[in-house]
Amino acid sequence: MNRLLFWVIFAGLITNTAVGQVVRIASESSLELGRDTWRFMPGDNKHWADSAFNDKSWRKQSIETAIELNDTLWQKNQGWFRQSLHPRTGVLKKDLRLVVKQFGSSEIYLDGRLFAIVKPAHFDSGGSQRIIRFVPIQFTDTNQHILAVHYRFRRDPVVQASTDISPLSLHLQDADEVGSSLVDETEWSAVLAGCLIGVCGILALLHFLFYRANRSQPINRTLAWGMLFFALTATMAELNDYVGTLTYVSLTDLISDVSLHAAFVLFLTAVYQYLHLRRSWIYYGVIITVVIDQLYRIGIGSLLKEFGWIPLSLIILDYIRISWLGRKMNDEDARLPWNSLKASLYCFLLLIVCALILAIAESAIKGLIEYILVVFILLVAGVLFSIPVGLSLSLVRDYTRTYKALGNNLREVEQLSARTLAQEQEKQHLLARQNEVLEEQVHARTAELHQSLVELRATQEQLVQREKLASLGELTAGIAHEIQNPLNFVNNFAEVSVELVEELNEERVKPTGERDEELETDLLSDLSQNVQKISDHGKRAASIVRGMLQHSRVSSGQKQLTDLNALVDEYLRLAYQGLRAKDKSFNAQLTTNFAPNLPTVNIVPEDIGRVLVNLFNNAFYAVQQKSKVEPDFVPTVWIQTAQVDGQLVIRIKDNGLGIPDEVRQKVFQPFFTTKPTGEGTGLGLSLSYDIIVKGHGGLLSVETEAGEFTEFTVTLPIE
Repeated sequence: MNRLLFWVIFAGLITNTAVGQVVRIASESSLELGRDTWRFMPGDNKHWADSAFNDKSWRKQSIETAIELNDTLWQKNQGWFRQSLHPRTGVLKKDLRLVVKQFGSSEIYLDGRLFAIVKPAHFDSGGSQRIIRFVPIQFTDTNQHILAVHYRFRRDPVVQASTDISPLSLHLQDADEVGSSLVDETEWSAVLAGCLIGVCGILALLHFLFYRANRSQPINRTLAWGMLFFALTATMAELNDYVGTLTYVSLTDLISDVSLHAAFVLFLTAVYQYLHLRRSWIYYGVIITVVIDQLYRIGIGSLLKEFGWIPLSLIILDYIRISWLGRKMNDEDARLPWNSLKASLYCFLLLIVCALILAIAESAIKGLIEYILVVFILLVAGVLFSIPVGLSLSLVRDYTRTYKALGNNLREVEQLSARTLAQEQEKQHLLARQNEVLEEQVHARTAELHQSLVELRATQEQLVQREKLASLGELTAGIAHEIQNPLNFVNNFAEVSVELVEELNEERVKPTGERDEELETDLLSDLSQNVQKISDHGKRAASIVRGMLQHSRVSSGQKQLTDLNALVDEYLRLAYQGLRAKDKSFNAQLTTNFAPNLPTVNIVPEDIGRVLVNLFNNAFYAVQQKSKVEPDFVPTVWIQTAQVDGQLVIRIKDNGLGIPDEVRQKVFQPFFTTKPTGEGTGLGLSLSYDIIVKGHGGLLSVETEAGEFTEFTVTLPIE
C-alpha cells in the first residue's frame, strides 16, 4: 500500500514536469512570449510603463495566473505586468499579430509607448468583460524591448466567494495563421468538451435505465447521478469560457465545484456499494471535509488555496484503500475496482511517457503534433473513464449472467410445462368422464336439496308464525284485563241509563201541570253523559281489539308516522298484565322516563310492537326468575325513551339474573334460548334484530352483567 502511494505521488510530479515542458514548447513556438517571464505589481502607476523603469523588485508571476477575487493583491482590481522581449531575426519585419484574450480591460505599452487599448464595448456599463483582440505588431531590430500591460477588471456581485478568473493570455503569431489557429483551438476545445459531456451523459442514461429495470441495485442510481454531475461539471467548464460577467462566472464556478465534489463523493459511495462494505468513520470524515471545503468556498473563499486539491485527494485515497480491500477478497468481481484503478494508472504513465517524448523530440515531430494530441486525448480519456467504465462493464456482466440464468430457467420451465401439459390432457380426459357421472349425481342431489329447502322454508314460516302466536298468547291475558275495565264501565253506565230512562218515562206520564221540566232536563243531560261515556269506553275496547288483531296478522310492511311514547306505553301495560294474569303473585316496579315532545317516527307499528313485547317479556322473565331465588329481591324494570344525535332511543333495563359472557354472543342467533324446553322458541330476539336492523335501519344492542342487570337498547333513525 505504501509503495502504491509513493508511485502515485512520483507519477504526479513527473506529469507536472512533462506538462510544463509541453507548455514551454508551445510558448517558444509563439515567438518567445513565455508565461513565466512576466513580472507583476498590484496597483497603478503610469511610470511603470517606462522602458527604463527597473522592475527587478517585482514578483515573478505568469500573466495567465488565475485571479482569486478575495486575494489581497487585487483589492484595487488592477495591476501591471512587464516582460522583456528579444525578437529573433526570423521575425524581423514580419506581419505579426499580438493575440490578446482577456477578461477585463488592458492598456498595452511597448517601450514606454501606448501600443493598444483592449477594452470591451460595454465594460463601463456593466456588460461583458470578455474580449479577444488581434493587435498588429512588427519588430525591426533584435534589441531588447519592454512590453508592459496595465490590467484591470470590474467587480460584479458574486454568488461564490472563491470565484477566480483567468485575466490575460498574450502570444505572438503570424497574421496569416492567427485566424486558423483560433478556429483550431476552439474546435479542439469544443470537440473535447462535447465528447466528455456526451460520454458522461450516455453512461448516466444507461445506469438510470439499469436502475429502472432493477431497483434492487442502488449502485446504478449512484453511478447515474455521479456521471450526470461529471457531465454538468464539464458543461460548466466549457460555459465558463463564454460568460462575460463576474456574476455569471461565479455561478458557473459554484455549479462546477458542487457538481465535481458530488461526483467524486458518489463514485466513492458506488465502490462501497459495489463491494458491499460498511461505511466507516473514514468515509464520513472524508465527506465532512468535502462539505466543509465547499461551504467555505461559497461563504468565505478558498479554504486551502494552493492546497485546494486535498479534499478530492482524500476521496481518491479512500477509493484506493477500498479497492485494495476488494482486491483481498476471494470474489473475482470484487477485484474490479482495483483493476480499473490499475488501468487508469497505466494510461497515466503512458501519458507521462508521451509528454516526455514530445518534450525531447520537439523539432522532429512538429508536423505530427495533431496526431500526438489525439494520442494524448485517448490516454486522458483512459485515465478519466477507466474507473466508471470498469464499474459499468462489471454491472453489465452481472446483468448478462442474470439473463443467462433466467434463460436456462425459462427453458427448464418450458420443458416442465410440456410434460405438465401432457399429464394435464390425460387428467382432463379422466375428469370429463367423471364430470358426466358427477353431473348426474349433482342433478339428483339438487332435486333432493330443493325439496328439503321448500320444506325448510315452510317450517321456518311456521316457526315464525308460532313465535308470533306465542307473543300474542303472552298478551292475551293482558288484553283481557284491559278490555274488562272499559266493559265494566259500559255495563255500569248502561244500568244507570236504564234507571234514568224509567224515571224520565214516569215523569212524562204525569199530567202537564204536575210534570217537572227541570227534572226532565237534568235526567236527559245525565243520560247524554252516560251514553258518551259508554261510547268512549266502547271505543277503548275496540282500539284494544284492533291492536291485538294488528299484532296477530302478518305485517304489511307499510310504515307510518307513530308516537313512540304511546306505542311503548301501550305494549308495556299489555305485556305486564299478561304476565300477571298467568302468575298472580308476580309484581314488578315499573319506572318509566319518557322524553317529552318526541317527534313522530316513520315505522311499522305492529313490527316494533312485536320487538317491544319480546324485550318486555324477557325483562319480566329475568326478574321473575331472580325473585324465586332471592326472597328479598325487588323486581324492577326501567323504560326510557330519548332523542340522541338525530335518532330515537328506547332503553329497557331490568335488575334480573343478567346474561353470562359465554351466552351473550349468541342471544341474537336463531333458535337459541336459555329457557326450559317448551317455554321459548329461540326466535324472539332473532326476529327483533331483523326487524330493527334490516327492516328499519336501526341498531339493537345489549349490555349486561351476570347476576346484576341486562339492558337492551333500540336505536331508530328519524326519517
